[in-house]
Amino acid sequence: VTLGQAIKGLVVMSAQLEEMYNSLLIQRVPPVWGEPVSYPCLKPLNSWFEDFLQRVEFVTLWLHDGPPRSYWVSCFYFPQGFMTCSKQVHARKTKIPIDALGFWTEPTEIADYKQAPAQEAGQNVHGLFVQGCGWSVSRREMEESEKAVLFVQLPVIYMRVVDRETMEKLTKDPGRYSCPLYKTSARKGTLSTTGHSTNFVAYFQLPSVEQDQGHWVRRGVALLCM
Repeated sequence: VTLGQAIKGLVVMSAQLEEMYNSLLIQRVPPVWGEPVSYPCLKPLNSWFEDFLQRVEFVTLWLHDGPPRSYWVSCFYFPQGFMTCSKQVHARKTKIPIDALGFWTEPTEIADYKQAPAQEAGQNVHGLFVQGCGWSVSRREMEESEKAVLFVQLPVIYMRVVDRETMEKLTKDPGRYSCPLYKTSARKGTLSTTGHSTNFVAYFQLPSVEQDQGHWVRRGVALLCM
């Protein structure tokens, strides 16, 4: 309303209103709506607003219908908090200290998150994209990228909570790539007061046919929340 009045000349056009007006003209999220007030996002304004409505819808359904079978981890402002909460629930159930727990990720073949099975130890997550490689749904592993395909959406991923001893045994498997997960494709952030990066989230262990995981490092493979 204030911006409309400023355009008509009824109120003074401040620097903040002028910056918002210029942002709307070029389909950019106005700074007053963006970080640090909002979550990090590189989408243009139309896509950003549609994404915002989807996030509200997901949380609303969670509130009305109870915990979903799979969580859209990309919609969380602070995904690390969700992951810590999952480990805390498992720690209370098993009486294992939370510091002795970690996540081992198991990709599934399930594309429709509504069909994901309930998990005993951990959570299903969806909505992640991989950049720098392709993905074989049937083999549930990484593969070379197809021509002109920059991003590939992954199926539902089971984040299994395991203890430290089990984690050490699983990490010895040579067929796993420790893939970093970022909130945006900028792949950069700053260290916040909580000790977490404002962009980096966690490492996911993705199955790979390559024995040398440096193969994917050189290709810059990473997971993105988008």
